[in-house]
Amino acid sequence: MPVAPPSAPAPEGTPEIHPDAVSTFQVRTYTLSRKKLWKGLLQVLQESGYPPEEVDEKGKRVKTSFVDFNSRDYSEEVADPAPRLGAGYHILQMSKVKAGKVSLEGVVTGGGHGGSVLSLRARILVDGLDQRKRVRLLTDRRSSGVIESDFMRRLEDTLKLERQE
Repeated sequence: MPVAPPSAPAPEGTPEIHPDAVSTFQVRTYTLSRKKLWKGLLQVLQESGYPPEEVDEKGKRVKTSFVDFNSRDYSEEVADPAPRLGAGYHILQMSKVKAGKVSLEGVVTGGGHGGSVLSLRARILVDGLDQRKRVRLLTDRRSSGVIESDFMRRLEDTLKLERQE
């Protein structure tokens, strides 16, 4: 079940992400302990080609480097529709995402009764055209949840995880 992402200001020097491009977290609860799920998450991220870039051991939070992806590797559309052009948004994007870059953000928390909760979301960058400046750029696009679900399936298969309902 998706959960609204926490709203926090971007660190200095980091470009603001358009609110329509911030993905929600995909959340799953497992019977595995928080410590074991954390270690397994880091291992499977690395093995799956998502090298961790920012790792907060204390808070059990990880963000990966951006890696290339191709939408042909997924059975469904990987991104929600592009934000509408208007006075507040002027970056033109293709309606269907064919390729881009993706970074995963994962947070492991305690789930009670010895279990744990994994919250995972993707940040997708796609080609865009800034109509005001007339330059091509990479811009954020909201994830449909397909990339996150695919990775969670891989994690569950690798670690032989059982979901709690």
